[in-house]
Amino acid sequence: MKHNPLSLSQYMYETVAAGATNQLPISSVCNASCIFCSNNMNPFHIHRIGFRSLDDVKKGIALLDPNTKTEIRLGDSLPGRISEGEALLHPDILTILKLVREKVPGKVIQVNTNGTLLTKDFIESLIPFKPMKFTISYHSDNFEHWCKIFNFAPTQGREKYETARNCFFLLKKNEFVVEATIVPLPTLVGYDDLENTIKSLRCYTKNILVYAPGFSKLVNPELKKILNVDYYELSKFLKTMIKKYKVSLSFFTDPLKPLDFFPHSFMMRSCDSNFKNVSWLFSKAAYKRCKKILEGYASYVPNNHYAVQVDNKTYGGNISVAGLLTTDDFDKTIGRTLNEFAGKDVKIDLIILPRIAFDRYGDDLKGCNYSTLTEKYKIPIWLG
Repeated sequence: MKHNPLSLSQYMYETVAAGATNQLPISSVCNASCIFCSNNMNPFHIHRIGFRSLDDVKKGIALLDPNTKTEIRLGDSLPGRISEGEALLHPDILTILKLVREKVPGKVIQVNTNGTLLTKDFIESLIPFKPMKFTISYHSDNFEHWCKIFNFAPTQGREKYETARNCFFLLKKNEFVVEATIVPLPTLVGYDDLENTIKSLRCYTKNILVYAPGFSKLVNPELKKILNVDYYELSKFLKTMIKKYKVSLSFFTDPLKPLDFFPHSFMMRSCDSNFKNVSWLFSKAAYKRCKKILEGYASYVPNNHYAVQVDNKTYGGNISVAGLLTTDDFDKTIGRTLNEFAGKDVKIDLIILPRIAFDRYGDDLKGCNYSTLTEKYKIPIWLG
């Protein structure tokens, strides 16, 4: 069968669906197997399609915006239906960087990496493509713990560990921008180890991204115990570290952090559209804080607004963020909510879902469109 030049590869479709003009995924191949990797616990199929062909990479580069205010992200694959890999493994990585630099001169090229490929010689080969920023996954400064987390046998991991550990100094020396990512596993390594890792990293970067580990219903009990972290305890610990080591620790699912949620304009818009009873569906992670914010605005709008929590039944486990909710999860919640409010003589006439759960076409991670909910329940649905 002849290839249709007008058809989109999975990589291209994902980029277009994300509406991303600064994103260039090039690999779903990785040289590690992190114990917290979502690929091993996903309840539905995630594509692992190897290295992106150079011809298709060129198509992706054509979509990059030279005037973007943000970094060009070499490796992200949003919305997330393709497994993220190690971009630096791509056999044409230097050619790709050259093409990207020609398209977006002067813009920062950002790469997510585990650092195991960033040898002295390789780093020096990247100098012509600056400015570049490397976000390095570095979850422990202890060799044994590092090997356990990345799933390397100690006999195989020593060289990789040393390369990852030394790359911070070499990148800094060659004037690349460096930041780090930590997935904290205090049950496995202890809080002292986490502090020592932060202490080590502060010499090379003041910006550390913290992603608390998640696990789905498919995880075995032993791994669940390792990945089950008390977010409130972790949040308090990180606040202490920020003050002690003068670093930025961005904890993205911090349950104690105020949310950037400003619903007043949506509330007024719903009123102007003659909706009387509006149901807002929130993830478990955001529900309590968003409900409080909605209630704070309640006196300033003429119609009624109700906060409803959506539990993630698709993933289960401790997955609680909005970006991983599916249409099925919303469906279950809407059916229950409409019945409950009907019992209180309240007729919900508008439902607002979190936009982050859907791509620009309105599809969730499983490819199901939220419009099916409108068809089923005969109620208007907005994304907010």
